[in-house]
Amino acid sequence: MRALLDVDSPVHKVGDEVGVRIRLINDSSSSINVNLTLEYLLEGRHVNSWTGSALALPGEVTTVNESFTVNEAGLWVIRLNGDAGGSKFTESIKVRVIEGRKPVKLALVYHMHQPPWYMSDGKYYADWAFRYVYAPVMAPFFNGGPYLFHAFLNDKYSGVKVNIHLSPSLLKQWVDAIEKGYTLINGEVHTKSSGEVNAVAKVLDMYRVQANRGQLDILSSVYAHTILGYLASRYEMVDVIDEELGVGMEVTRSVLGVNPVGVWTPEMAWSMELLDIYEKHGVGYTVLDGGNHFPGVQGDKGSIYEPYSLSGRLTVFFRDEKLSNILSFQNNIPDERAAIKLAAMLSRSIIEANGELVVIALDGENFIAMSKTPAMVGLMLDKLYSYISRMQELGILETVRLSQVNMVKRSITYIPTTSWLGGFTKWDGERREHAEYWVKVVDSYRYLRGLEDALGGKINEARYALWHALDSDFWWAEFWNPDLINHWVEVLRGVLDSRFKIAMRPLREVYRGLINRPIDIELEFDNNMGVNVKFKLICLDTQLDVVIQPGSSRIKCSIIPRLAGSYNVPIFVASGNYIYLQSYVTLNVTYGNRDPPNEDSAG
Repeated sequence: MRALLDVDSPVHKVGDEVGVRIRLINDSSSSINVNLTLEYLLEGRHVNSWTGSALALPGEVTTVNESFTVNEAGLWVIRLNGDAGGSKFTESIKVRVIEGRKPVKLALVYHMHQPPWYMSDGKYYADWAFRYVYAPVMAPFFNGGPYLFHAFLNDKYSGVKVNIHLSPSLLKQWVDAIEKGYTLINGEVHTKSSGEVNAVAKVLDMYRVQANRGQLDILSSVYAHTILGYLASRYEMVDVIDEELGVGMEVTRSVLGVNPVGVWTPEMAWSMELLDIYEKHGVGYTVLDGGNHFPGVQGDKGSIYEPYSLSGRLTVFFRDEKLSNILSFQNNIPDERAAIKLAAMLSRSIIEANGELVVIALDGENFIAMSKTPAMVGLMLDKLYSYISRMQELGILETVRLSQVNMVKRSITYIPTTSWLGGFTKWDGERREHAEYWVKVVDSYRYLRGLEDALGGKINEARYALWHALDSDFWWAEFWNPDLINHWVEVLRGVLDSRFKIAMRPLREVYRGLINRPIDIELEFDNNMGVNVKFKLICLDTQLDVVIQPGSSRIKCSIIPRLAGSYNVPIFVASGNYIYLQSYVTLNVTYGNRDPPNEDSAG
């Protein structure tokens, strides 16, 4: 005989009637008469009790419903004592009873993301974007994966408003599969009429309907899952973030048919350089971390339980890190009893935070799929939604879409550069190989920027490849994926190499001259790019802005040697902070009063 004790809501107001449910689970082959006692205690003080009995039929679940009225505020404990033919058991559950007050606003924010798992030829390195829809990850509780389960919960509890970030790279993979199916690199084919792709089409339609009926706030982001604050503050990749955010928001608009107001900042990797970019793209709000960002905030600070205006340009919400992490990481739930207790504890904690607005924000798929007990996590989340729905009916809580929150009273001026982890070593430092790969990526970025400056326009194919190489999921220490980083860096450099087709050679290998007197170095260029390109020519201390025309051409660079002797002088062709070509000539420099003739190396 097993017993489960539950309530309609773990939070009530004074004067409410609390619904109590006892489930008796008889695993034996015979009926059992069970004597039951419910004790109602307030802060350890006995207030009331109930006694009764029930016949538990073999192999069945017998439900006993009871209720009692709470007339005082405080933490109540409902204790169940049972006697099943000499076998005794005890269960308990807590209920927080509060005085009547304004409902607490609750913002549930789920960050649903998958990196771009496809290769440049369109084949998929991994299929998590699809598997987390159709695979029975949560069996036997639910026949499907976390993306489908969230959509199912939204339909089941349609009165619960939710804020969901469906990353543009995830949406793009869904749309591509729906339009043409998908193929894995191992040759496994899923046609667009397959059951797997039909499941993807179904879940995408569910999110569209839920967003358009006003239940969901849809957040957008940059296209892939790049570490924005780190890229901006460490490597000054503001241009990458700018264009990738524009593309990401357009994907969200076109796929889901909504105009996103908020954006998810991947890894909550913030730096103040993002403010201009967000404002440029009309971003209304983002969500950052109450534990790692909020302590360093400057300005008119209250608590994390209210929204803030960042310099009048962006609304910032700070998540309750403790509650978010309970949901994120306390996700190995052994049984239904533990699931009920965790859901009840979270429900009480939302109210006990004593804030006007409580933001719980976390990855939407990982805390389910990466659990050792995903079925129990699903059961717990379903129970949490049940409690939240009931708390809304009781006027204790109100779920909100963040775009509809109109509570900003305070203004802040600065948010520190950091992530939800309090730093960036998870993506740069925890693995020995990180340093090597960041050098590769940053060098490729500089190659790109310099060539674009030389050509006077963007090279979109190369930029597209760069976004993919920068996806933070590939850099995460425990899921380090050099295969995909290398693949997209090679694609990027291949595009650039195909565009840069210039050769340079000095007309002579040796030049002779006098110290402190000009020497003219002549250089021949072969430009097979078909257009004029602008570079900086660097010869010793001389720097010239030059235009290299298509075909063959010559350019003269005048230098003044300051040292006597025979030595090599490097010659560079550069753009931005990247060197594209380099060569050298030998100078034979002497003291004297006349100009000796220039001679080549043959004399």
